[in-house]
This record gives sequence, structure tokens and C-alpha cells, in this order.
Amino acid sequence: MAPTLTSPGSSGNVMDTGLGHTGHHRFNPSGFQYAQYSDDEGDDLLPAGGEPLLGPPAPSAPTNAFGRIATRVAKTLFRRGPDTESARVNHRFTAEERVKLNNVESIDYLAPNSGTFRKWLYRQPHRRDWDRWVMMGMIGLSMGLVANFLLSIINGVADWKYGTTRWLIGHANMGVAWLFNVTVSTLLVAAASALCVGIAPEAIGSGVPEVMAYLNGCMVPRVFNIFTLVVKFFSCALCVASGLPVGPEGPLIHIGAALGSALSQGHSTTMSFSTEMFKRFRNPKDKRDFVTAGVSCGVAAAFNAPIGGLLFAFEEVASFWQQSLGWQVFFACMIATLTLNVAKSAKNWLLGEGHFGWFEEDVAFEVTTSFSGHLLAIVPAIVIGLVCGIFAILFTSLNIKVCRIRHELSAHLKWGRMIEPIIMAIIYTSICMVLPIFFPCTPTECLENDGVLYCATGLGGNESIPENVPSLPLYTCRVVDIDDNTGDQTTWYPRGDSIMPSLPGNGTQTVFYNQFATLLFSTGEESIKQLLTRGTHKRFGYGMLAVLFVFYFIMSSLVAGSAIASGLFVPMLMIGAIIGRTVGLATVDIAEALGKQWSVTISGPLNWIDPGAFALVGAGAFMGGVTRLTMSLAVIMIEVSSDVHMLLPVLVAIMTAKWVADAVTHSLYHGLLEVKCVPFLPPEPVSKYSLDLVPVSFVMHSPVVLLKQTMKVREVTEALKGVSHNGFPVVRESPSGQVFVGLLTRSHVMAVLQRIVVTGHTDMDVTWTELNRKTMDPVMAQRSVHEQQMVVLSRELHNSLMSGSSDSPLARTSASASSGNIAGSRANGAGGHSESEVENMMVDLSHYMNTSTFVVPDSFSLERAYLLFRTMGLRHLVVVDEHNHVKGIVTRKDLLGYRLDEALERAIGSQTLLRSGGGDSRGGSRRGGGVGDASEGCCPAKHHARLASPHRVIPATAQAVHSDLASTPLALPPSLLRLITPDLRPNKHTPIGLPSSKKLLALTKQLGASDSAAGRRSNG
Repeated sequence: MAPTLTSPGSSGNVMDTGLGHTGHHRFNPSGFQYAQYSDDEGDDLLPAGGEPLLGPPAPSAPTNAFGRIATRVAKTLFRRGPDTESARVNHRFTAEERVKLNNVESIDYLAPNSGTFRKWLYRQPHRRDWDRWVMMGMIGLSMGLVANFLLSIINGVADWKYGTTRWLIGHANMGVAWLFNVTVSTLLVAAASALCVGIAPEAIGSGVPEVMAYLNGCMVPRVFNIFTLVVKFFSCALCVASGLPVGPEGPLIHIGAALGSALSQGHSTTMSFSTEMFKRFRNPKDKRDFVTAGVSCGVAAAFNAPIGGLLFAFEEVASFWQQSLGWQVFFACMIATLTLNVAKSAKNWLLGEGHFGWFEEDVAFEVTTSFSGHLLAIVPAIVIGLVCGIFAILFTSLNIKVCRIRHELSAHLKWGRMIEPIIMAIIYTSICMVLPIFFPCTPTECLENDGVLYCATGLGGNESIPENVPSLPLYTCRVVDIDDNTGDQTTWYPRGDSIMPSLPGNGTQTVFYNQFATLLFSTGEESIKQLLTRGTHKRFGYGMLAVLFVFYFIMSSLVAGSAIASGLFVPMLMIGAIIGRTVGLATVDIAEALGKQWSVTISGPLNWIDPGAFALVGAGAFMGGVTRLTMSLAVIMIEVSSDVHMLLPVLVAIMTAKWVADAVTHSLYHGLLEVKCVPFLPPEPVSKYSLDLVPVSFVMHSPVVLLKQTMKVREVTEALKGVSHNGFPVVRESPSGQVFVGLLTRSHVMAVLQRIVVTGHTDMDVTWTELNRKTMDPVMAQRSVHEQQMVVLSRELHNSLMSGSSDSPLARTSASASSGNIAGSRANGAGGHSESEVENMMVDLSHYMNTSTFVVPDSFSLERAYLLFRTMGLRHLVVVDEHNHVKGIVTRKDLLGYRLDEALERAIGSQTLLRSGGGDSRGGSRRGGGVGDASEGCCPAKHHARLASPHRVIPATAQAVHSDLASTPLALPPSLLRLITPDLRPNKHTPIGLPSSKKLLALTKQLGASDSAAGRRSNG
């Protein structure tokens, strides 16, 4: 198709035309002219549903709105789509999702090493670490205080709500209690949702995927905004206290990341507030390091697990890790945990319930009865891992499908998004009130000693089992005492504001408790403690556990992601604990059937058979199956239970659940990032074959927009116009042509242009602080956004307003007026120079370009390019040839999984064309892709269809070559094998199993004519 020439500067490397097609732009370095190539014809992209645009008409949809919504929900729920992809398969984004991917901007981890940066760095203190340690301590201290305040609010409101409900049940009737419970829960959820929807929508959800995206190198807007932080805190407190199946752990991670960002940067653009303290930390590397520390402190404060917090950041969220950073993060986690425990002890001391400095609540789910491990414990651990892995697949898929449905139905709404969590609160609270009615009260023998409840294990007939063990409070229905002498029966009822039975005297009484209400009429943490309690073998039966599992599984999946700030850690632990306790209860029954005897307090070979112990194993396994955490999760489970004897079963169950879940779905957080269309790069690339077989040229964008070291101001502005890319390779003239010397970012070029237009000359030096005003002085940068925009737009405004010659006095006057603060009111421009004179001045960009840009040759391995890009936290990776000429550029979007698959397919297809007479083996780069990561466009469908199809008709001569190559001992398909074999030339060494040089020479001559012909067709 003939190219359509456009005006200079009106296009860039790639640009969304808004019509569903992608324009491709080629840059001419000599004259800075662009040519746009249209790929409208032959577009065979399928719509999101995968159905062809032409075909038999679809069945008529329901006419009413409710029917249409129900049909869409049913199709999304029961359609097998990208939500059930193996972890060893890359996610396939739709055409619409690929457009959204291009809207996410990337960030560098290391600052550009330019001349101005080195001048600034020379004046900074080197190897001064005390202020860094102070900042880490401040993050830990603030996180501990915030976590204590949040948990105090949650526990206070929840205790009042549940206590009043229990009092109404005992003193009024069930209807009044239901009305009060539903009303309070609905009001709390409505307030939590209103804060998120009305003030900070970025606070919705747990915030963990967004933090992971930022630390991976993606810019997520307003994720660390001050309003987001405040709304996250109060919305989380309200919705968790309401009783919904959510937890505060995820929001605490987001809050910790926001605190790390706010404290280290010392400014707030929202509040127009800035300080001079810790100003040297205002760079991408230090900010991401302190955000990593905040994430670790959030986990440490949520679970009271400092080592688990450190490992969580290392394993799941941090993309760049150094040993020194590990020590500093560990210090911050230690301070956060210490602060939290000191604050708890101070609160108890002030309330007269403890002593200051006494850490009696320093373990979240502390196990009071411990025992030695046993080899046989691995067997039920494997079973728990298998079951948890299967249900983790269902949980992950259901969450992602519900998230997609929610986006389709309510993405265009604002206040209407509050309806969903309010309805969920009414349904969940009502069911919690009704379900206990269907479960009769269960009797058990208990006694109370100094305020501690001791109840029977439920295992009668074994002398080695004690009659009573310490117990958590039960939801008591009534207490019956039978006098041993007279046989008289006396019945007591529990106090109205407590589930603790009021036992008379020090004797043993029969306590009737409701199994379902014991687990539902309390916060999620208290319910998990009940399931993990040792020595309570028969406390909860199979029927109740099964009903609770189904109810909690469905409700937690539906509530997650709605318009409230909530986390999923507590629901995951709760569901896993139910599964583990059920398997543990079955293990107890099997042991009893075999006539085994054991003790729950005295050391013995079978004392590990305890449902509470396996509830801990199940909690870790299900959470591992959903999140795919391993090391950090195992350490967290041991820290929250203080039971190191169960470490081996926990590890076995976690790994089993992870392997099972990896076979069907991606992890939940990675799946949510895919739904949100965030270009997240996993630690290692996933592909069918090794990407070491494919050169990086198959994913690079080519050609690219180039800048020269010294060029006219007009040429710089024309190069920036019409493109939104953020990276521009800089070249200089040499005898061998234009060689690569560095990279310039768009923001730095804009800052230089702004200074030129304001001063009216190019003989100036822009400092590093001014180049990076957005990070170094963001408050002033926010005020100068208009100036930076007008630098590039002034000429277009001038042309569009005047529609005449730019040399006319009227045009110059209008241009001056439209420039505002840039050119002022001077008709001749700033500094006494006219606009045309300023535009024709030469500007030296060598002082501002990054001379330490990572560069790879075009033959560089794609796999190693991926690891280099991901490990070093890059934003751009320049590709050059053997003469250091720029051949292309690689950005984050080019290394996404689906593009790696497409590159592998193009590599296989191009090699097939080469051997059968078509194409060039080094012609696999995507033409016309964007250099910058903010507006990359996906390759047109026609381009993909032409290069990516491996199913080609192979001529007979080529088939002969294929049959010879098939004799190689390597277990690779012939199409991929051709990537690693020598060229078909007689002067190459022929390995064992390949045809002889004479035979290759003969075949090459036979293919010569068809090669050249097909090559001309492909190049045309």
C-alpha cells in the first residue's frame, strides 16, 4: 500500500487514531520528516468475544434490562476464557485491553546518568547512610502506630456491634436483633463505600496489586495520594468492623507503601506542601526502596511477623533487591512490630487490663498447646494441599470473573457503585443471623477458672486425654448444672453482652453452644483463632464446616473488589482453616476407628492428630494456592502461630497447593493486574521454547525517532510534536554514519525547551533539579505544567488560530499572546529575539542525555534481554547493530508475555520463509511501534498474520532439507530447529546428523531463485 505523507512533526512512531487502527510512522533523520503507513486493509482482528465479525446472526437477546444483565453475567461466569490460564501460559489480551496497556506509563529504577546528574551527584554526600536508617525507622514507627489505631477502631466497633446484637437476642427478640445488626452493618459499609467512591476511588480493594505494579516499574496514578491514604484507613476500619468477610491486612500493605512514599519524599502535591528535609531521596530508586520498606512494615504490623514482612517484599513485590536494602527493610519491620506491641501494651495498661511493656498479644494466632512432629503428618498435609489447590483455582477464577462483570456493569457509574457493597452487607448479615437457627446447640463439659474457660476435647473413653483444655469463648446458648448429691438441674443463660458463659462456682457444668454462631458472631481473626485452637477435636462438626465453607467461599468472592477498601488475607486464611480442620477431623475419626490412643498435652507419637493443627496447615495452603507465595507465607504461618513443629507439614501443603493451582490459573494478584490492564513483568519470561533461540530484534520497535547531539530548536519541537513517547535515542555523525551516544527522556527535553523559550537563547545550563522538578520540587512543577505544554503547542495554536503565514506581524502577535508565560507579552520573543530566531538556534543536548543507557546488539538473546530489563528496572533498552547504529528500541510493553509468544511465532515463521524462499532472518522487528512506553500500539493484525503463521506450504526442495534436519538428536520441532542450525552455505561446519556440505550447496542453488523472488515480495 502506498504511504500517505503527512506534514512534518504531525506523527510519531505509533499513534492511536481513535478509529480502532494503529498508524505507523517512519522517521527520516536527515530532514526530520515522517511518513505514515496505513494498515487499514486486511484487518482480521476478532472482537473480544472471539467470534467472527461475519457469520450467522446471533440469537436475539432479552428485551428487558434485567434479562440482558443476567445474560451477560451468565456468559461471563460460565465462559472459559483467559481467567483459566496455566501459570506456564501467557495471558492473551484482547484488542481493547491492548489499547489500555499502552496508557500505562513506565518508570526507571536508576536515574539517568547525564552530565547534569553527575554535577548534582558530586555535591551530594557519598556513603552517608545514617539518614537512610532514620527514614527506615520513621516508616516502621509510623506504620506500627497506624496499625494499632486501625485495629483498635475495628475491634472497638465490632465488639460494640456484636455485643449489642447478643444483648438484643437475649433481652428482646431475634427480629429486633436482626434489624439492629443489618442496619449498623449497612451504615458502616455505606460510609466506607461513600468515602472510596466520592473521594478516592484508588482506595478501592486491597491495593496490593497496585503496589506490586508500582514496584514492578508501572506508574499508577494517585496510588500514594494523601487522600487515598486517609480514605484507605477509614474505609478499611468501617467495612472490616461491619462484619463482612474481609480483612485489614491488604489495606495495611497499601497504607505502609503510601507512608513510605510520603515520609521519604517530604511533599504532597495534593496539599501543595513541600519540605527541604530528605530532599536527596527524591529520585525513583530511593522512593521505590522506601515504598518496599513500607510494604514490608505493613505485612509485619498486620501479622506481627517481622521476618515474614521482609520475605513478602523480597518474594512478591520487590523487583530490585540489594543486600543493604534487605538489612534496612528488616530494621524497619523490627521497629514496626516493636511499636505495635508497645502501643498495645500501653493501651491495656491505661485501661487497667495489663502492664506496660508486657507483650501478651504479640502472636496473632498463638498456639497454647504444642507437640512434636511426625512423618505421618505429611500424608494429611498433601491431601490438604491438593484440596486447597483445587479450591484456590475456583476462588481465583471466580474473583477474576466477578471483577470483569463488575467492570462491565458499573464502570460507567459513580455513586451507583455503592449499591453492590450495601446489598452484600444486607445479604451477608441476614444469613449470619438466620443460619445459626438451623444448627442446634451442642453440649460440652466446661469449667471456669480465674476467667479462663476450660472445655472438654470431645474425645471420650481415652484415659490419656484430659477432660478439659483451655478454650476460647463459645457462643453459649445456656448452661446446665446438675447437683451431684440431689440431682437437681439448674439452668443459666449467658450475659447479654458476651458469649462467655456465666458459670457458677468452680465445678464442671454442661455448656450448650452454637457452633455456627461461635464462628460468625465475631471478627474474622477471632473465628480463625477458634479453628486453630488445639485440643478442640470435636468442637465443630462436618455439617457445620461444610455449610460455613460454601457460604464464606461465595460471599468472600463476591465482596472482594467491590467499592470498599478491603483485603482478602483473612478470607483466604478462614477458608483454608475450614478445609484443614475438616481433613484433621477426618484424621481423628480414622485414628479412633483404628483404636489409636494419644494425648493432647503429654508428648507422644500420635499427639499431632489434632484438627486445630491441620487448620493451620490448611490456612497456609489455601493462601499459597491463591497468591502463590511460598517462603514468606511459610514463615508468616509459623510466626502467627508460634508453632515451629508444624513447619514441615505447612511447607508440604503450600508447595502442593501451588503446583496444583499453577496448572490451571495465574495467581490472584497477577490475574487482577491483567484485568486492570497493567503491563506487569514477572521475574522470568514464560514461553513454549527457550527465548535464547530468538534474537531481541524480533520484539524491538523499528525505526525510531532519533535526536542529534546538536540540533535546531525547531527540529526538537517538531520531533516531539504529535508523539507521546518518552524515550529518544541520541546519535552523532561519524564516518560510519549516525552512531548511538545516549538517550534523552521526554521530560528532560521539555524542561530544556521551556528554559530556552523563557530565556530566549540556548547558551544556558539547566540544572538537575530543574530537569527533574516533577520529583525534586513537585509543587512548583505542578504550577508550571501549563508552561511545559505550551512549549510544544504554541506553534500549533498559532497556525490553527491565524491560518496564515507565521512571518506576518499579526501572526507573531497572536503567537506571543497565546504563549502566555512562555513568551510573555513581548512581540519579538523573550530575550529580545524573535520567535523564528529562537527556533533556528542550535541547542546542545549532550549535557542532558543518559550516557549510561543499557544497549544490546540486535543479535542479543531475547531471554537475556528480558532478564536484563526486568532485573535492572529499565524503561528503555536500545538495540544497535555491529556499527553502533540504532536499529530499534525495546520497552516494557514489548516484553509482555503475549508479545513474547508473537515474537517466537514470527521467528519460526520467518525462518520457514527463509528456507522456502522468502524473507530475511533478521527482519522480525515490529515496524512503526512506539518508542515511548506511554503510547505503544500493538502490531496490526495484517502484520501479525503475515509474519506469525507457522503453517506454511513448504516446497519439495525445502522438505528435503527438513527431513535431513529431522535426524538431529535434539527434541525440537523442525521449524524451531532451523533457528539454531548454520546457514545453508558450504563453507560452514556441518554438525553430526546434518546433511553434507555438497548436498546443502545443491539445495541452496535450487532455492536461490525462489528465495530472491519471495524476498522481493516480502520487502515490498
